[in-house]
Amino acid sequence: MKINFYLMVVLGLFASHLALASPSAQWHKDLIYLSSEALAGRKAGSDTGALAGDYVQTRLQQLGYQTQLQPFAFKQGFFQQGQGRNIISNDCLRDCLVISAHYDHLGKPGRHHYPGANDNASGVAAILYLAEQLLPLRERITFAAFDAEENGLHGAKHFVDNKDHEAIRLNINLDMLNLPRANSRLFFYTREDLCPMAKAQLDNSSLKTQMARSNRSINRRLDGERIDWLRASDHWAFARKKLPFIFVTSADDPHYHQSSDTPEQIQSERYAQTLQLLTHFIEELLGPGCDGFHVR
Repeated sequence: MKINFYLMVVLGLFASHLALASPSAQWHKDLIYLSSEALAGRKAGSDTGALAGDYVQTRLQQLGYQTQLQPFAFKQGFFQQGQGRNIISNDCLRDCLVISAHYDHLGKPGRHHYPGANDNASGVAAILYLAEQLLPLRERITFAAFDAEENGLHGAKHFVDNKDHEAIRLNINLDMLNLPRANSRLFFYTREDLCPMAKAQLDNSSLKTQMARSNRSINRRLDGERIDWLRASDHWAFARKKLPFIFVTSADDPHYHQSSDTPEQIQSERYAQTLQLLTHFIEELLGPGCDGFHVR
């Protein structure tokens, strides 16, 4: 009987994983829509970019979150000013874990459509998945879908500049989560000390993961590229104000800023594993064993 019970548990977990990785999974539907030609690359300040923001806001509201639309202006070229919009959940009032991802991309310059499936529909689909999985913890989490990241991190900077810093405990920024190759790894770039229970989630994952504390530790895995990962995405808006952050990224995409960054390039099974890992990692960060995240 014991053997049969454990077999049923294993089979149940396997079936659950297959369902999460299937095209019918909600994350896949979110990613397909956000990458669709109907949204024309989600350029910040465009009508189709606004449609992407509306979609994220509606999904959060359907899950039971209170949301805030946060408009801001940003410089667009030499003489133009764009209008961006952050989508923020506001169930958490103080000491919040801010989970962020930018929803804008390059748009449709010329005849080319830039879907931005990995950059960064993958991050937005992840925060929507996490919002569902972590709903019981919504009073401790702020979900933030930032606009105008591609133009200079304008949405994230506006959020941080207009937020009481005492309300921000930690930022987890998700940008480009696809693991394109079997040996690709998921980097957790931070200057903070993680509590053992949260770190154990990374160490015991079936995915290749790596804690990184410097640009060099990431770049040496990427064929000698020289990228400033501290300023590479929206977590920089937090870091420049001395607020704790964890930047989660694969840092590896041969289709980066190409029209070939399509949903077909997303490795579904590894992406589904990434979603599960992030869920358990954040649950541990917010659990009693982590004693206030151990990040200050």
